[in-house]
Amino acid sequence: MNVPRASSFASRGRGWLIWLIGGLILLLGGIFFGAWILDALAQSGGQIPYILVGLLVALVVAGIVYGLSTLLTVVESQPREYFDPLPKGLRRIWPVVRFIDSTIVAFIPESIVYRSAPRIQRAGLNYMITPRDFFALKILSSLFPLLFSLFVYMALHVFRWELVLLGMLLASFYPDLWLVEQSKKRKKRILKDLPVYLDFITLMVEGGLNLTGAIQIAVDKGPEGPLRNEFRMILRDLRSGMPRIEVFRRFGDRVAMQELRSLVTAIIQSEERGGSLGPVLKAQAEQRREERFLRAEKAALEAPVKLLAPLIMFIFPIVFIVLTFVIYMKYVQEVAS
Repeated sequence: MNVPRASSFASRGRGWLIWLIGGLILLLGGIFFGAWILDALAQSGGQIPYILVGLLVALVVAGIVYGLSTLLTVVESQPREYFDPLPKGLRRIWPVVRFIDSTIVAFIPESIVYRSAPRIQRAGLNYMITPRDFFALKILSSLFPLLFSLFVYMALHVFRWELVLLGMLLASFYPDLWLVEQSKKRKKRILKDLPVYLDFITLMVEGGLNLTGAIQIAVDKGPEGPLRNEFRMILRDLRSGMPRIEVFRRFGDRVAMQELRSLVTAIIQSEERGGSLGPVLKAQAEQRREERFLRAEKAALEAPVKLLAPLIMFIFPIVFIVLTFVIYMKYVQEVAS
């Protein structure tokens, strides 16, 4: 679903730009015309007929509505039934994201927009958002500091351009941080589920099934998660007639984890040499299980070190305050007696 689309200026035609400019002119004209009407009313002292005022206001509102509707007509439709469901927070602002995608991102070179495609794929979101959607999210997030600064200016009459630009620059990196966090969560889930799937596949292969049938049973019986989706893609590629070596090589490129690259390398070497997959998969399953136990031991050993900061910053000061208060009260009682 993340196949790049040809969205250059030439393919969209000059008519798109004419509609956009016309809508913006009508919108700006309506704003300035409305300001002129209010100024004329203030200077006339109520001498302008109410019918004329109502007519002018109606023209302004109609121009603004027409300009906005002209802009909304250029928003490209996106069939979401072919994509993964959006998170709740992202679903609320998705119409704005699509609007920015169709009106601003469409004119940005694809060499810049599609730089985020590998990171979106590593995060497992290539069936949820496209690189164009992600770039629109970056633009939208950079606008929030500007809106906040305008609110502060209306309330306190304070406005600093350098702070606004700095805030916009920092806010534009929030989608990147969100993408990194999603990638970390996906890797943790894959590492957690990998030994389970390897055990299923090993048992089925040693029981006499071929690799495709073993993966199918693992997908049917295994836990839900990103690894299950990846094995489904492997099944789809195998059933389409793609060579097995190429299928697993693409699997390793999609996930880009050292543990899975080791598994992919072992499977490819076994395929090239014509050896049995059973011992290879069994060795990989045992190694992944040992690595899982080592990670659990490492996390347990790191827990006391991570608790030092909360102890020093929060718990120790409170204990000292309580002890000091008790000692001080005893001292006051002794002095008073």
